[in-house]
Amino acid sequence: MISPDTRPRSGYNYALAAAPTKPANTAPPAHPAFYLTLAFVFVVYARFPEIMDMVTGSALHSARILMVLALLTTLLFGGAVRAVFSKIGISLLAFTAWLCICVPFSIWRGGSARALRDFWILSLFSFVIIAASVQGLDQCRRLMYTLAAATAFIEFFTIVIGRVQAGRVALMGGTLGNANYLAMMLLMGAPFCLFVLQTKPGFSLLKLASLLTLLAIPVTVAGTGSRGGLVALGIMFLLYFIPLPASQKLVTGLIVLILAVISITLSARSALDRYRTMFTKSDEFHHLSDSERSAMDSTGLRRELLLSSLQLTMRHPLMGVGPGMFAVANADFIQETNGRPNWNAWHETHNTFTQLSCEDGLPGLFLYCLTILLCFKVVFSAAKHARNNPALSSVAPMAFALRLALVAFIGTAVFASNAYAYYFPMLAGLCVALERVVAAQVAQTQAGPKLPQVRPALARPAPGRLGLPRTGQA
Repeated sequence: MISPDTRPRSGYNYALAAAPTKPANTAPPAHPAFYLTLAFVFVVYARFPEIMDMVTGSALHSARILMVLALLTTLLFGGAVRAVFSKIGISLLAFTAWLCICVPFSIWRGGSARALRDFWILSLFSFVIIAASVQGLDQCRRLMYTLAAATAFIEFFTIVIGRVQAGRVALMGGTLGNANYLAMMLLMGAPFCLFVLQTKPGFSLLKLASLLTLLAIPVTVAGTGSRGGLVALGIMFLLYFIPLPASQKLVTGLIVLILAVISITLSARSALDRYRTMFTKSDEFHHLSDSERSAMDSTGLRRELLLSSLQLTMRHPLMGVGPGMFAVANADFIQETNGRPNWNAWHETHNTFTQLSCEDGLPGLFLYCLTILLCFKVVFSAAKHARNNPALSSVAPMAFALRLALVAFIGTAVFASNAYAYYFPMLAGLCVALERVVAAQVAQTQAGPKLPQVRPALARPAPGRLGLPRTGQA
């Protein structure tokens, strides 16, 4: 027996389709590349091999292994490779091509080639893996949860195995043995911990860990003595505090005041002295403590490195001195200028943007800054869509977390040399994934639900109508 929904109408060759009872699920299924991406992001961002080396004494090379596996599975199992060629992706690829062009003109070609191989390739592949494998709103959310878990991992081991070295909190070795990098990693991860508290329902260990991490990060950052970290923390707090409703500002301000008192109480004297030098004049040098003098010397050295990087930019405005070659070029420049070598010249620029200008020329600086601006454009556009479209309300916390993370990167990049590190390319890949999610949601909202097209049945003409003869009529 034929179903009444599909019974053919008399005189017609088609059947009416039954109306769907519920909308189809548009979320793409998670493929193996996505799970490998989650593992890769956690291992790389949490500095898992370095921390395990400090804890167990055995080095693990899991980051590059996971990178290769995630990249291969992304290509083999249907990753959205076209997303790599978004505006952000094209800008990063153009920056990569420019780095390759600069290598033959470097003052030490082998050193520049090694810098690209050991640092930038991992960073570029981090972007490709995230941008191509993360698809859909749920996968973006889970990746941000992974970044929050990695931040909590760093904070936990900082409390457990961290040490106060020269009056500054840091780990015993590795990348996080540098107090400035420790502050940067925690500040970039803090927005994702806040995202967990805003979006994850119910109680969970991740939610509890994110809450404790958010409370501990200001204390840890203050203990690092990182002046750039302190400035970035202040800017991030203002961006979070200003949009709050008046009813929440009082409670938030009280919590921040308590955390500030705890931070001052637990920080070492030398760390506080470093912050005090931000408001100290150079003519008061003889009245300073030893830690304050050390901080002032560090400030003076950074100023000299900044001036040297600007001078090298003017000498090599197009191709630069070569990726990763500032220390070598600066040592030669100082010896040529002063007539004698200076060991203080063998340092990084301590400024990501002058590092780009002097090592990769002004075109390299332009392409990198263009990528940053495109990332900000994506998060602001996502936030605008979320305000204007209730169906995209869940996108707003994602855009806000990414914006704060980008602010944290820029605020700390002014005081550190991170041009070829993976920190920014990871955020750029997440921006591409978010852009794709918003575009899909907007297109689905504008299209609306598709209703089945029903063709009305045509009535048979009555006898005698349209010139047809009646029965028995000649």
